[in-house]
Amino acid sequence: MARKFVPQKDPTRRMRAVMPPTEGVAPEQPLYYLWRVAPSRMGFFFDQLAQLLHAGVNIYEALLELCQRGVDGRLSRAAASMVQPIANGGSFSEQLDRYPELFPAHVRGLVKAGEKSGRLDRITAQIAQDYQERQKRAWVISLVQLWFAIPLVLIFFVVPLPRAIDLGWSWYFGFVLRVSMPVLLGTILLHQLSKVILNLRRLRRLRDRVLYALPVAGLLIRRAATRRYILALEALIGSGVEIQEAMEIAASTAGNVVIEEQLMKAAEKVRGGTPVGPALAGAKALPVELRQSLETAERAGSYDDALAGLGQWARELQARSLKLAGLGGYGIVLLLVSIAVAVAVGYTYISYVESVLRKGDEWMP
Repeated sequence: MARKFVPQKDPTRRMRAVMPPTEGVAPEQPLYYLWRVAPSRMGFFFDQLAQLLHAGVNIYEALLELCQRGVDGRLSRAAASMVQPIANGGSFSEQLDRYPELFPAHVRGLVKAGEKSGRLDRITAQIAQDYQERQKRAWVISLVQLWFAIPLVLIFFVVPLPRAIDLGWSWYFGFVLRVSMPVLLGTILLHQLSKVILNLRRLRRLRDRVLYALPVAGLLIRRAATRRYILALEALIGSGVEIQEAMEIAASTAGNVVIEEQLMKAAEKVRGGTPVGPALAGAKALPVELRQSLETAERAGSYDDALAGLGQWARELQARSLKLAGLGGYGIVLLLVSIAVAVAVGYTYISYVESVLRKGDEWMP
């Protein structure tokens, strides 16, 4: 049974008090890069949105209700500012474009595909599922960060400890305050600044090109872009959108400038009359199997059947890549940290023994 939505007497009054609706891209908020909205909250936001849309609630009323649920302050304020423009005829994807710090490029592209295909409820449900899967992997990132913190503590605080035997504890605490603490805090500050600088809008193109070229990160980016590209194509072509337009919209789901440019060039070639197979030949980010399958589907006139199978194949391919990258990453991190810990502990132990022997010589008659 469809869910019945009962709006408030003046549903926009509270929203206007939170954030007056504005047009254009919102001013860049660098602090959002330091404290991003947690994947669990993003997943909850899109999951609730998907449920409301599936129940027959329009996007205007759905956003009104989500604003009042207090999922996250930043998401609530952004959603509140979208209400009036959408009531005036604007699209949801256009409003998401105003907040690139909150909603990544691939999310905005998927929402655009959902609107065009009339399957926004399914697309937002998929976005929610992606964020929920990402939340499950969040503990791995925290563990890696903690593991890398061990050598820092050893190097800055444990390595100079044996010198306290020779020079006294006052020297050690002075060294910690004058050297160890400033260097450690500076390292943390540089790490946080890098998170801000590398995510600035003006540097997005450079950042995406670097990530695309990295061995492991580039592979994962390409696998994720492939899955989203197929998902968008399946929704768009299944709803009757022409292949050239579907390819243009699906290209915006890549989430990486390099991949998006490759897919847009392919879409332009198809619009100019080039068959899908040759047009996708320059899209090196897509696996060869996908390009050949789309070429065969075009000749057979069976995009729907081909894309349904390709969607499952892309999900399995991405899952295998994540698993292999995780195992490889664990091995590299463990090796590097183990070497650093072994060197730090060995140096500290040797320094301790030497200091004890020197003191022993002084104490001997």
